[in-house]
Amino acid sequence: MIKDNLVFLREFITEFKSTGTFFPSSKWAAKALAKPVLAKEREPLNILEAGPGSGPVTVHILKHMDDRDSLTVCEINPRFMKALKEKLSKNADYQRHKERVTFFEGAVQDLPEERTFDAIICAIPFLNLERPMVEEIFEKLRRLSNDKTLMTYFEYIGLRNIGLLASLPERKRRIQELDLFLKKMLNEHRIARERVWLNVLPIDIYTLQLAA
Repeated sequence: MIKDNLVFLREFITEFKSTGTFFPSSKWAAKALAKPVLAKEREPLNILEAGPGSGPVTVHILKHMDDRDSLTVCEINPRFMKALKEKLSKNADYQRHKERVTFFEGAVQDLPEERTFDAIICAIPFLNLERPMVEEIFEKLRRLSNDKTLMTYFEYIGLRNIGLLASLPERKRRIQELDLFLKKMLNEHRIARERVWLNVLPIDIYTLQLAA
């Protein structure tokens, strides 16, 4: 845990735009983000995790995978990817499933579209990005979805509203554009929201059906 926190703090300082936080997700947040994988009676899942960071959600996904599931882990930050692989090399659940785990180092927009995913767990810091890039990511995830795909992603509670009220003009403009787009996506595709208070900072976790 200490090593994970140090990795996150270093990347928060040096790569804030793609990291978005200074602390890994709590176990409660990880469980909520991984909810599409947790059903006791379900079909085999092809799972995508986008933006795993140092892997707190990855570990939770692996714990609840069965021998019919597969997992693709997509991480744009090479230092996070290196730390994640080192962490998983000592993880018993990863050892059990590693033949069905694929690592993709790069932007989610560059993922091959050879197949769709049944569950997409996304921790990309959308509020750090420009609206055109966020739209591009959501469109890519839509193409990677099928009619039953569930996608989860999170936002820090109130952060968007704070940004709208208290930002400098250029950042305020960017957040206003993102706010309009994210509200549209939630209005059209949201099927659930869960609040997780036991996290640094508290978060809203949204579940969407992008292809519906």
